[in-house]
Amino acid sequence: MELTRYLLPVCLTLLIPAEVEGVARTEAVSSDPAMVAGTLGASPVTPQHPPLHAEALLAILRTAFQDTRSLKVLHDSTIAAKDVLQRLLLGGIPMAVQVRDIINSPQDPGDHLEHFRRRGSHNSDLDITILLFLDQDRVQSFLRARSSAWVMGPLVLVSLHTTPFTRQVLVAAGEVSRVVLLLPTFTSGGHLRYNMVTYFPYNPVGARYRTKLVERETLTRHQLFLERFPDFHGQLFHLASWIDDFPYLFYDNEKKVVGIGQAMLQEIASRLNFTYHLQEIPPDEYWGELINGTWVGMLGQVVRKEKDFIINGMAVVLDRYQAADFSVPYFSDSYSITLKVPPPFPRWRSVVYPFGVWVWAGVLAALVMLSLIFHLLVRADSSPIYNNRMDVLSTMVWLSRTLLRQSVPRVPEVMGCRAFLACWWLSALVLSTSYMGKLIAFLTVPTQTRRIDTLEELAAAQVKIHMLDYGNFLPGYLWSSKEPVLRRLGNKLSLLPDYDQVLQAFDSGAGVLEATEYSQFLFITRSRSKTSYAVEEKLYPNYVGWAFQKGAPYKYIFDRYLNAMSQSGLVMQWRRSIIEDFRRSTGDKQRSATKGMLQVEEEEKQVLEPLTLENIQGAFIVLAFGSVLALLVLVIEVVVMYCG
Repeated sequence: MELTRYLLPVCLTLLIPAEVEGVARTEAVSSDPAMVAGTLGASPVTPQHPPLHAEALLAILRTAFQDTRSLKVLHDSTIAAKDVLQRLLLGGIPMAVQVRDIINSPQDPGDHLEHFRRRGSHNSDLDITILLFLDQDRVQSFLRARSSAWVMGPLVLVSLHTTPFTRQVLVAAGEVSRVVLLLPTFTSGGHLRYNMVTYFPYNPVGARYRTKLVERETLTRHQLFLERFPDFHGQLFHLASWIDDFPYLFYDNEKKVVGIGQAMLQEIASRLNFTYHLQEIPPDEYWGELINGTWVGMLGQVVRKEKDFIINGMAVVLDRYQAADFSVPYFSDSYSITLKVPPPFPRWRSVVYPFGVWVWAGVLAALVMLSLIFHLLVRADSSPIYNNRMDVLSTMVWLSRTLLRQSVPRVPEVMGCRAFLACWWLSALVLSTSYMGKLIAFLTVPTQTRRIDTLEELAAAQVKIHMLDYGNFLPGYLWSSKEPVLRRLGNKLSLLPDYDQVLQAFDSGAGVLEATEYSQFLFITRSRSKTSYAVEEKLYPNYVGWAFQKGAPYKYIFDRYLNAMSQSGLVMQWRRSIIEDFRRSTGDKQRSATKGMLQVEEEEKQVLEPLTLENIQGAFIVLAFGSVLALLVLVIEVVVMYCG
């Protein structure tokens, strides 16, 4: 970098042609006042002007731009501009420098600068771009023809003649956020001074230009680049909006427009003094999608500059970011797939639910095996422990008494039998206690059937997925995804034209894909919040921001406010307040605003209620089951006794 800094002036001296369009070098031309006057189109330039300009600019670079990393110098290819540039470079600029000719460059300098900016070498507020010009019309044409993103950081326009009409170039550079015009003036002693001219596009007509004399010795960056948008003076902004975007922008029960975006916009409007007009719905009823190379929906309106900006919950994705200028993210959202709650377990089958299939099979196998072993042990006992004959079935029935918590009158007097029974009774006690506890819990606390929690489970399930066709990026992402799970979900996805058909498919057992925040609003307003649940794993978590026209010079002012609101917690506070008001108005007070549609808030206290028959029905069911089983055993014993 240091080597480049010192070699660049020498190289540029060699590269600047000795003759341009048949005119001799600057030193020779400057001695002919008539020729110089023809070049300027204004007052004649004396031979002292280029050194004075170079000296003044070097002083500004060394005072106001001490922290600058990179300097981009453009010129309009006039002899005077080249002469000033050559002297400026030979004077020793204390930073990395790039030089471009806006007229005779082999490629469009705007495109070159955009490439350089994307590369990261000239892409911050600490990087300065200077445009030296003498021909005002030529520079205005250049600025009007440039892409809105041709320069990222501050821009300094340096005029080489003193006509006050030069300030019109500031209008052509109006899409640059921070821009100032340095207009030369001469004192009575022949000293060159600069007037810095700043353009305020939203001020009243007679107050749009502000001029101040530059004090080179004490000049700072902040003094040079004044705040151009402190007040919009009642400017009316037309917003590309869709007032059906919970919780960002929607109608409440009183048909008032509310939401996070509305709250933030109202606060910013009151401070920056502007008004706005909201659009209820885009003309094509699309959100923002690239179709056949053309942007449609709200984002298309902003891209075509039909509207000024968007305050809806617009996800920041790459293609949208390249088409419009997004604000700093102030919120995060994602996409959820909502499914229908599966039906609960039938109550009449509750007897077998405390244990799984393998537990029941293990208990039965253990009982059969222990019955055989115990039968072999007690055969040597001279005093039978059974009321009837001694066989394997009777032994199994006798051992099962412990599972049913029935006592035994006596135990066999066989060596080692008591240790065997002690182990069995302890195991049977654990099993019976676990069974009773789980049975009572199942009968008294509603138990839900297993739900789908992951996207992989959903991809493997026989469930179709539907989504409203409103121009969202997500279907295209799923259909083109290389991730197997996402691709399988994309194969299940179909788009429907309205929410009535989407909810009809949901009632039939299909899933609904929608933004996480909006899905709660949808299912609450359609009276399906109690019969729905969202899959725990989300799709495409994303940041949300406002979308402005490409090159909107005032975006950084909105960034400042949005960042402050997000960092201070105002956005989350507005969100909680908006959701609570909405739930209160819909009578859905028991739903959580942050943990999903079917989870109760941790902060809510459970209300104590008296026990009902439904709460204690477990004891009665167990009593009935035990009575039926006892009656069955009695019948078997009577039949065996009389048949024997």
